[in-house]
Amino acid sequence: MEKQNFELQKSLGYHFNIIFINIKKSMEIKLKDYNLTHLQFSILINLYKNNVTTQKELLKYTYGDETSITRLVDRLESKGYLKRVQSSEDKRKKMFLLTEEGVILTEELITSAKKVNSEITANLSKEESTLLLELLQKIDISM
Repeated sequence: MEKQNFELQKSLGYHFNIIFINIKKSMEIKLKDYNLTHLQFSILINLYKNNVTTQKELLKYTYGDETSITRLVDRLESKGYLKRVQSSEDKRKKMFLLTEEGVILTEELITSAKKVNSEITANLSKEESTLLLELLQKIDISM
């Protein structure tokens, strides 16, 4: 049987995975000071960006599952970074709202995330960085 020709180092999936692991490690180093995970950061940043959101919307933005999102939100609420409020439109719905402390923390984390992004793209020109982001977004949309 003839072996298929495949070079792992020329695979997009391989490089995406390596880059993801390295970005996640860099961000987790920054998050460790705040005793947060990257998924908790993802929730905070999405609440900050959208101001108030539901669990269903968080699932869409974080690619998590309902059970894990509930646990993550519970932890963030117990730390005082967010609170649950009743929807004014539907009394059965709970909305998530960042507390003042949560907003301050998220703004600090955004600064850290920007630093990580700068480190990642340090070897790229501004044009290359812009092109890379455009290409990644194009791939994301097609999936």
